[in-house]
Amino acid sequence: MNALILGATGMVGHELLELLVMDNRFAKIDLLSRRELDLRSLKVTNHVIDFRNIHSLPYINHPDVLFITFGTTIKKAGSKRNQFVIDVEIPENIMRLAREKGLRKCVLISALGVAKYSPFFYSRMKANLEERAKKIGFDQLIIIKPSVLEGSRMEKRKGEEFSVILGNAFARTGLIDKYKPVRDIDLAKCMIQCLFEVGDGVHFINSGEIDLLAKKYTDNEWQFKEENV
Repeated sequence: MNALILGATGMVGHELLELLVMDNRFAKIDLLSRRELDLRSLKVTNHVIDFRNIHSLPYINHPDVLFITFGTTIKKAGSKRNQFVIDVEIPENIMRLAREKGLRKCVLISALGVAKYSPFFYSRMKANLEERAKKIGFDQLIIIKPSVLEGSRMEKRKGEEFSVILGNAFARTGLIDKYKPVRDIDLAKCMIQCLFEVGDGVHFINSGEIDLLAKKYTDNEWQFKEENV
């Protein structure tokens, strides 16, 4: 398969890229990013683009699946409007342009507990993204809804650090397993594994299922891992 990644510079996107490079089921990986990345694999091509002014995708040879790990925080975006552009409008535009190129499969990271009429802006925003994605017409659309993410970020987010502590505390009780924090590497593994687990149609992968799919990927990794790329 040929993969296209939107968001390879982020915490989950970086892990996803590393996995795809070593996975012999993927022959070519194209990245869409704002800046040039330090890449060491012949499988990977980095396309530097202006996300706010893109009307067609750069040349990509027969893309099969689009992975979207793209997003920001309101603090980094500076306003709700800017965050909406980054988290919703840019991914929607890339999805439409990819679909026009014939791409049939899309794996999209959303969030746990999003709702159209939520009192919280972030929840409404992600629900909006999910609805827009469903209207594009992919043959296979997989929407993954993790709880708070746990991993190594370049920037510190105190709110997320507290949420990870709280989520782990809940998880230890065994009562609210779906709120257990999700490791970045497990989410990346889940994004790949779910492609081979479900058929056509729209599918939702809830937070509690991510660990199971990640473990399934790990258990079978030796079969498709490339030792030298």
